[in-house]
Amino acid sequence: PLAAETAGALLRQHLTSEHWSNILKNEDWKSLHLTRGIMPTLKLCYDQLPYHLQQCFSYCAIFPCNYRFLAEEIVRIWISQGFVKCSHSGMRLDEIGRLYLTNLVNLGFFQQIEEGYSSNNQTTYVMCALMHDFARVISRAECATLDALQCNEISSTVLHLSIVTGRVYWYDEKFQEILRNTLKKVKNLRSLVLIGQYDSQLFQQVFEKAHNLRLLQVSATAGSHSFLCGLVNPTHLRYLNLQDAHVWPEDLPQVLSKFLHLQVLEVGLCHDTSFTLERMVNLEDCGERLIFPSLERLPFLTTFKLSNLRKIREVSVPSLQELILVEMPELERCTCTSLGDLNSSLRVLEIRSCPALKVFDLFEKGHNFAEQPSLFEGHNYGTEWKLWLPGLRVLTVINCPHLLMPCLLPHSTNVSRLHIDGVPTLLKMEGSSTEKLEISPNSRSGENSGETLRLDGKILSFHNWGDLKSLSISFCGNLTSISFRSLNQLFSLRDLRIVGCRKLFSSDVRPELTDEYAIGAYRFGLRCLRSLYISSSGITGKWLSLMLQHAQILKELCLNDCPQFTQLQIEEEENSQPNFISAPETSSSWGPDGLLCIPLNLTSSLEKIAISRSPYLRFYGNKEDFAGFTSLQELIIRCCPGLLSSLVHNDGNDVQANRIWLLPQPLGQVVISHYDHKTLSLCFMGNLTCLKKLEVLESPGLESLQLHSCTLLEDLRIRECKQLATVKGMQSLVNLMNLEVQENPSLVSLQLHSCRSLEDLRIEKCESLIALEGLQSLVNLRNLALLNSPGLPPYFERLSGHYELGPRLESLHIDDLSLLTMSLCNGLTCLQCLRLEKLEQGGTRLTDEQERALLLLRSLQNLEFLDCFNLVHLPVRLHSLPSLKALSIVCCDDIPRLPKKGLPSSLERLVIYDCSTELKEQCESLTRGKLRVVMND
Repeated sequence: PLAAETAGALLRQHLTSEHWSNILKNEDWKSLHLTRGIMPTLKLCYDQLPYHLQQCFSYCAIFPCNYRFLAEEIVRIWISQGFVKCSHSGMRLDEIGRLYLTNLVNLGFFQQIEEGYSSNNQTTYVMCALMHDFARVISRAECATLDALQCNEISSTVLHLSIVTGRVYWYDEKFQEILRNTLKKVKNLRSLVLIGQYDSQLFQQVFEKAHNLRLLQVSATAGSHSFLCGLVNPTHLRYLNLQDAHVWPEDLPQVLSKFLHLQVLEVGLCHDTSFTLERMVNLEDCGERLIFPSLERLPFLTTFKLSNLRKIREVSVPSLQELILVEMPELERCTCTSLGDLNSSLRVLEIRSCPALKVFDLFEKGHNFAEQPSLFEGHNYGTEWKLWLPGLRVLTVINCPHLLMPCLLPHSTNVSRLHIDGVPTLLKMEGSSTEKLEISPNSRSGENSGETLRLDGKILSFHNWGDLKSLSISFCGNLTSISFRSLNQLFSLRDLRIVGCRKLFSSDVRPELTDEYAIGAYRFGLRCLRSLYISSSGITGKWLSLMLQHAQILKELCLNDCPQFTQLQIEEEENSQPNFISAPETSSSWGPDGLLCIPLNLTSSLEKIAISRSPYLRFYGNKEDFAGFTSLQELIIRCCPGLLSSLVHNDGNDVQANRIWLLPQPLGQVVISHYDHKTLSLCFMGNLTCLKKLEVLESPGLESLQLHSCTLLEDLRIRECKQLATVKGMQSLVNLMNLEVQENPSLVSLQLHSCRSLEDLRIEKCESLIALEGLQSLVNLRNLALLNSPGLPPYFERLSGHYELGPRLESLHIDDLSLLTMSLCNGLTCLQCLRLEKLEQGGTRLTDEQERALLLLRSLQNLEFLDCFNLVHLPVRLHSLPSLKALSIVCCDDIPRLPKKGLPSSLERLVIYDCSTELKEQCESLTRGKLRVVMND
């Protein structure tokens, strides 16, 4: 795809044969010795990039292969080098840098890695090995890596250098000599990255000569970082990252104070360091407290990060844009030298795993902004909240059990990422102010407290969530209510999920909320709501009905495990605009708590209704009411026997008469279970149907299913209907493509004469089924499964000589090998997959006749033996299957070995699961060519 996209970009510039010929003859893509493999194509892709993206990509060649960058890290590095340019769009440099990174990922130059990074579960970015090699080639004049394992010569023109050393550094004299020569040649370094182990005295000369150094990253162990930093010319340094620092002399504050133009400072220990923290020298010894030096003398500092410094107990920070504190187990205080400036400038705040942190000025004094006129002159209290952290975009506070945070979140509408967990007084919250917000129990406190919670404007600043699209509230067992006045401010909310909140809006909790709703319901802001999902929650029908009244364009309504609902009805037309505030009795005019009333306007907007596990729910209305959903496309009713019974009506006065269910005409999919009447006939408004998929499940009382009106049905699945004896109307199913009939022990026959479009047929555990009438009509059948249906093999035997399975059959799944020997299977010329499951009818091996039938399947590519507990010997001539590519043997304990004559030479994949130890040991030794062996422990 990368090659095609690049070639297309070049060719489409001029759609002439002359231009295309010139491209073919162009020698530019063969420069830099890129004449083999995919390198010429990569060079073409690189040449198509804007210059600023070329700079950003090629620069990263100085880092080791597979080095994982955090997005913030790589963007800061690019900014320090001047690669990120201001635009006229009003975007900040860091936002522009992130856009650069996104473009490079989309174009394939970087890969986004979703796995967790260390313990922080952050997304990282990496160059694959091929891209890294390519970047080294194209940037070798300016970027270089001196690796102890390769000892490459470095050009004197290099501006950006990384040195990667290991134990070889101390013993390899050749490497030491190359290192000395390299350090003598490079004079104009702008970047220096040290990774591994090094001798600070050896690097003294390069530090003294590096007058133009803009970036210094030391992820290495040495005698003294501050000694080297003291030698660096401070004029141009913008980015300083010191990791694995285990010696900190007392002169460090004086060293740092020199870097007046420093923008990014990161100090910490890597997780894989081999040095203990006890070897650190105190930064500032105040009794037992270690205090990080003041940063006030660094006026241009914008980013400050401390990580894994286990002895630091106090930090004082100036005005910053980014403040990151990670895994500081003894940090107790974080003070601000200028609270007002930090409040205005801060864009990113991340505090992770600081279990001792109790005092953070920005949180502790933020509540008092209104009482500090010197900070915000002339503003009232309501404005103060708007001014608190107005530019904050990222807020992360995790595992800080003693840190008291302000409850009112987020602080502004600019928050693009919010993650709060493991802090007192707050629920876990994760998301952004413009997309999705997830609320769940605090991972540390859980539901230990019996105190009830109320989600209102004192906890969440709902006025800052006006652009929120999705809200999920899960398993908050102590949450009793959500302020509807506050929810009124979620103008853009489209999806609302409430799961596992048994007390939320329940009838026995805070009944005075009824008055609040009666007063303010007309302002309720769910006008954009598209999807409402409620599961295992205690919301009453009264509250849900009122909520639905204001969801004017709701598309999906899903209710699961809500046994409190007892009545379902559709609002009558004359009550479609109730006056919620006209009378005191309004709160009870919606009937009992178990009544769920669907507003009339939703009958034209709802496209999906799913109701499950509401055993006491019944529908109240006439037979046409439910059929009046003019946009309904999907209907799921499971474990609601009362609801289904109330939706059907008798066809006549006889109690035993056929039960008819009148359904909406646009309905395309129906799934039902636990239907408790003997008959069911599906009908549609105006005798017009769009139904394409029908599932009837777990209905033990159903005896007859009638499908005469389902003329467009394509997918039919009937499972666990113990008394089902007949399926009528099959002659109408001319469009049926998939039929699954499972665990219906009373079913005797199926009429398939009209099902000429059928492609997939599965019959399983139908003990009484003795006939598939019209089987010869299934000329398009591709996949057939016949399992645990003992009456079918005799039926097929009677068909022998009169009928053969369609030549288009590609997959066959059976548990009786006698089927293979019948003339029924003689024409399987296209069969590619054969699954043999639970072969209980045969002996310990295939008979000669069965093996000959197997060998006739010349097109077979996949053969599976599943749960064949009696089988001891695999087919002797298994090696003679010429097209076999995959062989699976699963749960076949008695098979001790492979056939003596081996496996087919075409085999590419062998799967052995839960089989004998002897078989596994034999398969472990198979190392033939392209064969891949997959086994479990």
